[in-house]
Amino acid sequence: GSYLVTGGLSGFGLKTACWLVDKGARSLVLISRSAKVDDESAIIIQDLQDKGVQVFTRACDVTDKSALHRLISEIENDVAPLKGIVHAAMVLDDGLIRNMSQTQLHKVMSPKIIGAWNLHKASIDLDLKLELFVMYSSATTFVGNPGQANYVAANSFLEALVTYRKAHGLTAHYAAWGAISDVGYLARNEETKEALQSRLGGNALASDQAMKTLEKILLSDKSGVAVIDLDWSVIQRVMPAASSAKYEILQRQVKSSDSDHEDIQVLIANMSKDEVQSLVVDLLLDEIEQILRLPREKLDIEQSVFDLGMDSLMGMELVLAIEERFGVKLPVMALTEGANIQRIAERITAQLSSSDDETVSSETKETHAHQDDISIAAARHGHGKDGKMTHEEAEALSKKLIEDAMKSSS
Repeated sequence: GSYLVTGGLSGFGLKTACWLVDKGARSLVLISRSAKVDDESAIIIQDLQDKGVQVFTRACDVTDKSALHRLISEIENDVAPLKGIVHAAMVLDDGLIRNMSQTQLHKVMSPKIIGAWNLHKASIDLDLKLELFVMYSSATTFVGNPGQANYVAANSFLEALVTYRKAHGLTAHYAAWGAISDVGYLARNEETKEALQSRLGGNALASDQAMKTLEKILLSDKSGVAVIDLDWSVIQRVMPAASSAKYEILQRQVKSSDSDHEDIQVLIANMSKDEVQSLVVDLLLDEIEQILRLPREKLDIEQSVFDLGMDSLMGMELVLAIEERFGVKLPVMALTEGANIQRIAERITAQLSSSDDETVSSETKETHAHQDDISIAAARHGHGKDGKMTHEEAEALSKKLIEDAMKSSS
């Protein structure tokens, strides 16, 4: 039989084609919209042909129903009966959902959604008895990904289609991949890979590791799984969905492993104030390194964190990280005063040294002043005379205050 791989002329799609050959396939149909093959992919395809594998490359837009039907008819009549389909085609066009255009939505969703549906219908219409029908989804369907609403929605459809096919007695599986390190889009776009990893933690997957996992999925009775190496303590800090009830087990695991971070009060016991300050700076640099994805040598502790590249969302993330790591509730407004790492560390050290009555008194006054500022700002932003807000409203307002401060300082 023959095996059709969409998006199969490069990257992870071509890697999948090679894996199919390793598992016994001797006839491949690899398609993309343009059928362009770069030099690296051409070498891989030639190597497959040298091994006696028939490799047919075709230009076919999977969103064109008629073109796809013609292609499958050609495969049936001129190549070999179609035994398997892997839908690996993808397009990315990121942006915040509130700013996302109709064009961006269609560009990303059409190849996956319309393409998958056309493959599904074509395989039924021709009464093909497929051994495998695999959809390549993304692990972002489980936790979301800011800026990729169109991509997450498209992959959610693929997973639903797999469930639909199985309910009708048809073969179907999906693999919701995390970041793949050595082939495909992320291998070509290091910045995007680093940004994704900063949100997910953990490590990107090697393609060989991914293929071994795909085989396990196909041999199991599961519809599909998410395949990702992640750090849940990182995810729950930046992904709102991570706090939902369905991740309760993972949340408990993170809490049970909190001992990995030794209690700060234990660490600073018997230390002088200067030693505590030095430790806090060191730990704070660890957190800012992760948020900004910058090496430590590029972090000047005397430079404003916003000049280092921090934006308002990252500022909120830093405040949450400080609370988690040091057990200190730093006022969000502290980041709007041109704060640098040194000054932030001093504020944390002052709160940690709570045995000093003067420090406690000072911090109490500061906290009350901060609460007054928030109450006044809340009233100005229409949250009632008493300034009471929900947690979400407070977070949104804090973000706005940071943004306003950044604009005024620039």
